[in-house]
Amino acid sequence: MIIKGSLPETVSPLHFQNMNQITILFVDDHPLIRKAWEFLLNQDSRFKVVGGCESGEIAVELSGKLCPDIIIMDIQLRGMSGIEAAGVIAKTCPHSKIIGLSYHALPEYAQKMIEFGAKGYLTKTSSPEEIFKALLEVHSGGTYICEEMSDKLV
Repeated sequence: MIIKGSLPETVSPLHFQNMNQITILFVDDHPLIRKAWEFLLNQDSRFKVVGGCESGEIAVELSGKLCPDIIIMDIQLRGMSGIEAAGVIAKTCPHSKIIGLSYHALPEYAQKMIEFGAKGYLTKTSSPEEIFKALLEVHSGGTYICEEMSDKLV
């Protein structure tokens, strides 16, 4: 079950957590992209998408309510950008690790996300294997920059 936009007051974040799964909040302003990523990630028993939303403002609210292990955050959102939302979430919900996401393989986007608290960066052309690798690396406390970007950041 994916939570869209908000949670009822009676739902506890622990309700969604299986100790063996990495919980994920996925933030993208395109509903089809959210559904596709939810489907892909939930196919692997290590991951559970517990929420999805379309804006930075809602991501900030949901991160506090859901306490996901990882937030995959599109950087270009209407209203509060993913970069701005990452900065707020990194301070208010330090348990949740953020991975920036974009169509654009521009080093300045990855650098900004990292400056604002993200622990990783993927492009929307990253392979499923690379996405899983990034989630595991970031969840274990590391930093992950996708292969497409790592050469450009050197």
